[in-house]
Amino acid sequence: MSAVMNRRGFLHASSAVAGGLMLGFHVPGLAQGAAPVPELNAWVQIFPDERVVIRIARSEMGQGTLTGLAQLVAEELDCDWGRVATEYPTPGQNLARNRVWGSMSTGGSRGVRESHEYVRKGGALARALLIQAAANRWDVSVQACRTAAGWVEHGPSGRRLSYGQLAADAAQLAAPDTILLKDPKDWRLAGKPMKRLDTRAKLDGSQVYGMDLKLPGLLNAAIKDCPVFGGKLKSFDAAAISGRPGVKKVLRVGDSAVAVVADTWWRARSALEALPIVWDEGPNAKLSSADIAAQLKAGLDAPEAAVGTAQGDARAAIAGAARRVEAVYSYPYQNHATMEVMNATALFSPARDGGLPRCEVWTPTQNGDGALAATAEAAGLPPSQCEVYKLHLGGGFGRRGAVHDWVRQVVAIAKELPGTPVKL
Repeated sequence: MSAVMNRRGFLHASSAVAGGLMLGFHVPGLAQGAAPVPELNAWVQIFPDERVVIRIARSEMGQGTLTGLAQLVAEELDCDWGRVATEYPTPGQNLARNRVWGSMSTGGSRGVRESHEYVRKGGALARALLIQAAANRWDVSVQACRTAAGWVEHGPSGRRLSYGQLAADAAQLAAPDTILLKDPKDWRLAGKPMKRLDTRAKLDGSQVYGMDLKLPGLLNAAIKDCPVFGGKLKSFDAAAISGRPGVKKVLRVGDSAVAVVADTWWRARSALEALPIVWDEGPNAKLSSADIAAQLKAGLDAPEAAVGTAQGDARAAIAGAARRVEAVYSYPYQNHATMEVMNATALFSPARDGGLPRCEVWTPTQNGDGALAATAEAAGLPPSQCEVYKLHLGGGFGRRGAVHDWVRQVVAIAKELPGTPVKL
């Protein structure tokens, strides 16, 4: 064993709270009808039937972060890998629990690199609590107990108890003063080539992506934004499509977009294509690719141009060189286009019976915290009255990262149809 960790600073927000979170490929945010099951800590929940739920704060978009982080937790927990499933905690839960899961941003290959240490602590803490629960039941010392693939064993007597038998007791215990992490040379799961946990669901079609989401009473929205960046929506003629089948509403979205809401996406999209729209293309109306290329070239010699690394006086060396070889390299603009189109579903629930209004969003996002902030801003509500349910991403490439324009748009649309879920 190595890496002795002090619990202070890690566990203060991770005390046991009834979870009741379900396994499997359900739609997050909808009532599942399961009895609450106490959690061992924010990262681990073990059911009486030996199922192990590991919570993953980072986003899965095909890069394997979900399985990699689960391996790290399971390694320190010393559980049966065949019993492991994962789920996303929500940004709202993270906020309410003093950001116990840390950052929910995923990008730049940072998902595992920036969180491996504290997720390992989550697994190690759960294992320590399970050992203590077994030792208490047998009235023996924890030093006489060991774990193996989901069991706590007492070496001298040969007795053993499964994690599922111990989890409820373990969830009631205080955390130990120190947490021991395994030496990497002893790893049997972490860092090993394992089958990804989400592969089967992706192959058999049970994996729920944002585009698959269906909620009771769901309406569909199609949107058009000004085709020129920085332009605005000038006008549209809603009367021209008012008689089309299934159309529920035509509305302005912000300064630059218009949306049609209908009972199916195809009807919304077809009506939008028939909608007369007038754009104010603004100052960039005549901007061309050649203009942009010229601006970029001029920027290379601009006094304020950023310099990443400076070694010696490159300009002087080039000016004094006996021979100079010059070449120009350029790279075209790349659209961060995802395989799964940008999408989100929002439900704005007005205040009823003395309660507070609430806004919920289901979306594939690389940054749950950013999506929650965008939801609250667009809804005009505090974050505590909003929630974002993260779904697997059909590609990210940064487009689903910092700028959550699509979340703001779907919330703006849903506010005009309170009580009705709308998918954009």
